[in-house]
Amino acid sequence: MLPEYTTKEFSILSYIDQNSDATQRELSEHVGVSLGTINIVLKKLIKKGLVKIEKLQPNSIRYFLTPSGIANKLERTYGYIVRTYRELLQYQQQIATAVNSIHRANPGKKVCFYGPNDEIFQIITTVLAVGELPAEVYTEHSIILFTKLFSPADVVLLVWNTEDETALKERGFICENLLSVLHV
Repeated sequence: MLPEYTTKEFSILSYIDQNSDATQRELSEHVGVSLGTINIVLKKLIKKGLVKIEKLQPNSIRYFLTPSGIANKLERTYGYIVRTYRELLQYQQQIATAVNSIHRANPGKKVCFYGPNDEIFQIITTVLAVGELPAEVYTEHSIILFTKLFSPADVVLLVWNTEDETALKERGFICENLLSVLHV
């Protein structure tokens, strides 16, 4: 993860890149920091040669990225994508390891993922599509329907929503919280 000051710098660079007529007030609202902080960070970016100022009128200025600023923004974006992709691969491996471990520890039981259709759900479906894992994804997010289809004796669940975990455990299902497996 980038240190906070570089995250602010990146947010400012991105906003200026998309909005050359941005004011410090707009930058402040976009980044979520005070006007004073925006002023300080902008001065740093100008000193580093990443941002230039153009005076339009005596009390009106325009910020724009220099070629170095554009290159810096692209470099940071690339670094973010690489780090995110590595984390995603790591999570996918951890999910596969968890499924195989649970499957071995519970012979004769089906391993099933149960949870909302969110980002974690998308990662899970990708893992299952890529690898041949002994697990299924239950796509209908309804505990009532799920308990009609499956018996606690037949399935072990990987969940990532604590309310689902509690409700399913109350109905006798064995649940593992996927977030604890992923070390999130």
